[in-house]
Amino acid sequence: MRKLLMLGMLFLPTLAIAAQPDFSGTWARDAANSDRVPDLAYWMTRVAPTPPRAGGGQRPVPVVLLTVHQDAKGLKVVDPQSAIHEYTLESDGGTHTKTMDTGIQKAQVTAKLQGDTLVIETSEPFGGMPGNVTLKVKEVWSLSPDGKSLTIVTTRDIPARHQEYKQVYTQTKDQPGTICSDGCVVPK
Repeated sequence: MRKLLMLGMLFLPTLAIAAQPDFSGTWARDAANSDRVPDLAYWMTRVAPTPPRAGGGQRPVPVVLLTVHQDAKGLKVVDPQSAIHEYTLESDGGTHTKTMDTGIQKAQVTAKLQGDTLVIETSEPFGGMPGNVTLKVKEVWSLSPDGKSLTIVTTRDIPARHQEYKQVYTQTKDQPGTICSDGCVVPK
């Protein structure tokens, strides 16, 4: 019995490492299952309506691809609609200071794996009002059990507004036009 307990203690850290999720891959946004991403120019003050097309109806939703490269030390997220984001994965929840996309101010960022999720928290100054307030953004990333679907729940908080939205992505192949035999989708 004692040997069995010792073996269990020996292999437990190995199982914990193997259980960490891997978010690497190219992901296509599933518009049907995702919330509408707020227009960040208007998100604080009002909800901006989607402008109609000339022929009526709503504008088509473009395919949004998200490319993620993950290793043991960090995560690199390439989103064509924004800057490239690099995160250092911390087991202890350590905070890093990074220059914001504007290049002027600094943000405090924490990225850590918590069980089967990745939690990225950012605290940054938000101008545009008399004085600055702090914008707090929390992203919780999770994979479906089969690893073919990525869900990112984003919460944005400033003193005057709380906002939460969900984005769902489906695993893709890197080259458009490739036929996926394993159930992934190909952007068109």
